[in-house]
Parts: sequence; C-alpha cells; structure tokens
Amino acid sequence: MVKNTAKISKVLEINNCNDSDLFKVLYVPEFWEEINPTKKMEAKFTAPNVLHTKIYDEVDIIKIPIEMEGELVLSDKGQDPGKGHLIEFNVRNNKDVRELEGRLRIKPLSPNKSKVGVFVESFTLSSDFLSSMGGVSDLVLQNKISEMLRNIEKYCKTKDLKDFLR
Repeated sequence: MVKNTAKISKVLEINNCNDSDLFKVLYVPEFWEEINPTKKMEAKFTAPNVLHTKIYDEVDIIKIPIEMEGELVLSDKGQDPGKGHLIEFNVRNNKDVRELEGRLRIKPLSPNKSKVGVFVESFTLSSDFLSSMGGVSDLVLQNKISEMLRNIEKYCKTKDLKDFLR
C-alpha cells in the first residue's frame, strides 16, 4: 500500500450552471454517467447518499485497461455563507482504491454561473493496483477530475441540468 500525499485541487467557473440544480443532480446516477471521464460507467444510488459505480477505462499514458467497482459516499455539510455548498466525499468498498477523501464545493457566482471546486485530501491505492499503474496515479487522478469538470461545463453549454431532475 502506498499513500499519495499530494493534495489535488481543481476549480472551474461554469456558465449556464445554477448551483442549486447542480447540487440536486449530484444525487442522480445518470448525471454521473454523463459527466464521467471514463470509457464506460454504470452508476446507481444504493442509499440516498451512496453512489455505487462500475468503471471501465484505460490509462492513456500507459495503455493499461482498468475495471473498478466501489462506492462514493457524499456527505452534505450544507451552505457556508460566502463559500457555497460543501459536500465531503470518500470512497469505500473498492479493491483498487483503499482511500480517497475530499470535498466538493459549489459556489453561486450569479443565478446561472457557479464555481465548482474538487479538493482531494488523501488518496491511497492498493498495492496491486499501484504496481499496474507505475508512478502515474496522481497524474491520472488529476486529469480525471479536470475532465469531469470540463464535461460538466460542456454539458451546461448546450443542455440544462434540470433535464436530469425530470
């Protein structure tokens, strides 16, 4: 087991993105399938705040296929005046990722513009997975988070988040 000590922070301002709608769609599995930066993802909520996913992907840098299954637990910490809505997250029941903890913040900049930040505090991979990845796990996670935020931005340019709420 190797612990990744690098802190990862990605922040993006997204137009046509209402903060309240974005918060609500975080609890819709189809939203995650739409914005996921992998080749394929199956998602479902097994509890109101537990997203179970099966991910199929390939690490572009070293061309290794990856299949992962696990749960993302979202803990709503509420609105923080001036800072926006805070959701803490952690991964569990994943044989490849032993620990992934962080937070997501959604701050309204206007009724139709939001600042979204993803902040990873800790990241620990199992040794089997790490050996197949070499030393690129940190870079891969940073890239996937950036792609996910860009996918939200692309979605909001042409579609409405409310479509997930119907």
